[in-house]
Amino acid sequence: MLRQIPLEQVALNLQTTVEDVQERHNQLMVTRDGKPVMVMIPVDDYERWFAERDEAFKFWDDLPTRNSPYSDEEVEVDIEQAIREVRAEYKAK
Repeated sequence: MLRQIPLEQVALNLQTTVEDVQERHNQLMVTRDGKPVMVMIPVDDYERWFAERDEAFKFWDDLPTRNSPYSDEEVEVDIEQAIREVRAEYKAK
């Protein structure tokens, strides 16, 4: 769970705060004047997130080859049709 902690408290207790994140695997949202300014997470969480992010972006890297059987015109016609359908649904409400 993401717990909020004021920046002033982090500054006064940096070592304790780092231990809280590192050893207890807590996630902290650091705030300044009540507004979020940064998040502190364990390195394991960061590395896992980054690996998952890279895996997700592979989909986008492969996208041009997935659409290669279709011409730009065919894709454009499909997009325009989808827009018309969504607008018609919206107007019907």
